[in-house]
Amino acid sequence: MTIKDIAKLAQVSVSTVSKILNHKDDDISEETRKKVLKIVKQYQYTPYSKVRETAAWRSCTFAVIIPKNLSYQQELIVSIEQAAVSNGYNIMVYFTKTQADEIKYIQILSGKNMDAILLYPIGEQKKSIELLEQQKIAYLLLKKIKQTQILQVYGDYEKATYLATKHLIQYGHQKIGLLLQENRHGDDCKEGYMQALFEADILFEAGNIFVGQDEVEAGRIGAHQLINRNLSAVICENEKIACATYATCQRHATRIPKDISVVCIHTMGFFNTLYPKLDIVTLNWQEVGKQAVNMILQKIESKKEITKNRVSVSPILIQGESVSNPFEKIYGSSQKMIVVGSMNVDSIINVEKLPTDGETLLSNHIVVLPGGKGLNQATATAKLGGLVYMIGSLGNDTDGKKLYHCLVENGVKTEGVRFSTTLSTGKAYVNVAKGGESTIVVYPGANGELDTYQIRQQKKLFQLAQYCLLSLEIPQKTAMYTIKMCHETNVIVFLKPATIETLDYDVMKYIDYFIPNEKELHKIVQGEDSLEQKAEWLFQQGIKNVIVTLGAKGCYLKNEEYHMYFNAAPFEPQDTTGAADSFIAAFAVAISEGKDILSAIVFATYAAGISVSRLGAQPSMPDRTAIDLYKAEIMEKIAEIKKELY
Repeated sequence: MTIKDIAKLAQVSVSTVSKILNHKDDDISEETRKKVLKIVKQYQYTPYSKVRETAAWRSCTFAVIIPKNLSYQQELIVSIEQAAVSNGYNIMVYFTKTQADEIKYIQILSGKNMDAILLYPIGEQKKSIELLEQQKIAYLLLKKIKQTQILQVYGDYEKATYLATKHLIQYGHQKIGLLLQENRHGDDCKEGYMQALFEADILFEAGNIFVGQDEVEAGRIGAHQLINRNLSAVICENEKIACATYATCQRHATRIPKDISVVCIHTMGFFNTLYPKLDIVTLNWQEVGKQAVNMILQKIESKKEITKNRVSVSPILIQGESVSNPFEKIYGSSQKMIVVGSMNVDSIINVEKLPTDGETLLSNHIVVLPGGKGLNQATATAKLGGLVYMIGSLGNDTDGKKLYHCLVENGVKTEGVRFSTTLSTGKAYVNVAKGGESTIVVYPGANGELDTYQIRQQKKLFQLAQYCLLSLEIPQKTAMYTIKMCHETNVIVFLKPATIETLDYDVMKYIDYFIPNEKELHKIVQGEDSLEQKAEWLFQQGIKNVIVTLGAKGCYLKNEEYHMYFNAAPFEPQDTTGAADSFIAAFAVAISEGKDILSAIVFATYAAGISVSRLGAQPSMPDRTAIDLYKAEIMEKIAEIKKELY
């Protein structure tokens, strides 16, 4: 910055500036004087700075010009300072918000006798580079640019994204997404991503890349879109995008890494606070700062010519817990399953025997747990590997939030869950006798607001689904409407009658699997006929498969091909509360996996058996690992049944 530059900016003559700087400005207006002095201060003009630059001494000072909002600025500045100090230099740091700031600071530094400027440019670099060349100051860029003759040391986003993509491919991922922020490092990230896919013979799909205006949009909207594309993994350009992606996955009940794997390109250390711990590819900014200082020192101190102007610092992969093999989920089905039903908070009260009319009993144990047939069936299905979506209504209260968290925690998709603004979350009061028998009193609460409008809102979900588990602790009108919706959209219906005492004849023909217990069967089909006769009557009305659960006695099947009993699995009962829901969920999962009805029923009896051997509905629901302990026994039982039949 010279006196001519000051005069030009102030739009006055050089002599006017000289008079003001030398306090000989009596004949100059106050307005002009203030304008000139403001520019002098703004650009930190130092008279005769160019003369000083010709002196044979150095200031031993570097200037660092870096964007204020750069996420890794602290890490980079610290590494530059450490390397500079160890070589006898100091640094001055200038933060920029715009390219105008960048130009201004370069002009200021031209009069500060800096030994060198380390610049992380904003946007188009041409103007800044031209100015640096004019000022004849040694400089180096901390960002990759096309001009290879200019000194540059940088963290390599292309290599980092390539490494992240290869990391996922090595785990077996084929459908990989990329989340980027606009106007950052998108082009380099895309190059690395596409190169890794090309080398692995994986077809590139443009729809698997999402570019957001900011980190939040990239992580929330972008992650939402990629989840809906059924991708198995996603790469995030930076840690803020990764944090937003984690939040989006939680809202969608998409578990990391079970349902989707996540890798992050750059972090500021937050990855240690995320659960599960994030897999990251660090750009190694500490090494970038060190090598940048070494290169600029070679430029200003050594007589040797620099042979390599561009240095790309290799990224480093740090494995966490956010990546897994997408094929490890060997059970379950990718076919969508919907659960429509009630969600309650269960108060389970243990008693010596079930109370009779007018009898007061004392209990020595009570526990409060998530429950309701809808929630039980949804979580049981998810635990067994089913891809399940819940449709239901919760109160906007503490209980409702706990039940919602229970769904998410177990991997149930929650798009169809609504929070009531007028009613509290449903409650169920369960008396459990010493032998495991139970009675239940239910307060529907928000479940009563599950109406046909809410079902209509989820029509698209029905159009994409293959199965629907429906329990009738909800308004009967809603249940009948749901059955008809399933018929219209070719969705297979599993129906648990629960509290209902009558069933409309016109919907019976739309029910694929009707699964009452013995008491429910006798309520729905009145009269003195036997269980087999009543099941036959339901079959004649159009229900395709009738399965009557009989507790410790097993179950009975009636359909076009079979009319037969199945024994219960050999487990000691502790609490029968969630047994029916475990049975239905396991049966539906087995059917969705392609098992025949006989194998599915045996599988379901073992799920129910494990359930009755544990206390409480939710805690008793077995996962696939628990049932696998009895895999040989289940296969042997299926073989025996089929041998007897054929």
